[in-house]
Amino acid sequence: MYIPHLKEHIVTPALNYIGLGGARAINLITGTFLAEGYAGGETYLKQLGKGPAVGAMQMEPATYNDIWKNFLSASKRATLATYLKHLAGDWKTDANGIPLPSVMTGNVFFAAAMCRVHYLRVPAAIPEATDAQALSNYHKKYYNTSLGKADPTANKDRFQQAIAA
Repeated sequence: MYIPHLKEHIVTPALNYIGLGGARAINLITGTFLAEGYAGGETYLKQLGKGPAVGAMQMEPATYNDIWKNFLSASKRATLATYLKHLAGDWKTDANGIPLPSVMTGNVFFAAAMCRVHYLRVPAAIPEATDAQALSNYHKKYYNTSLGKADPTANKDRFQQAIAA
């Protein structure tokens, strides 16, 4: 996927639609895509090997389900949940109308929005939009975590690409 197109035509409109855009968030989500689901010019929609992660942002179903159960279920986030459901469509939902995690596999707008919501749960502010190393460190700490294989030093270039796009 051509990174400027991803940033301009998918990440930016998805984040703006849910009211969580801005340069910091857009660069963070674009960089997360590059660090998680993009390698060698290919976009991965499912984690390679035995891992459970799905979608271009490689979110694990357990994380996704936790976001819906413990974050989006709060009444103060009802509007955000509605926007997310609109992005996902209603063709693949559970009995409660919540989109299934697998929707992120084929809907990059929804995957980008869910990635942003994942970061919304983090109490620390998103780093400056132009600080590739800080964005990469933030991704590692709050998205990939200490259990993941991401290397924030190696991924600095990916976040720099996101900034430049």
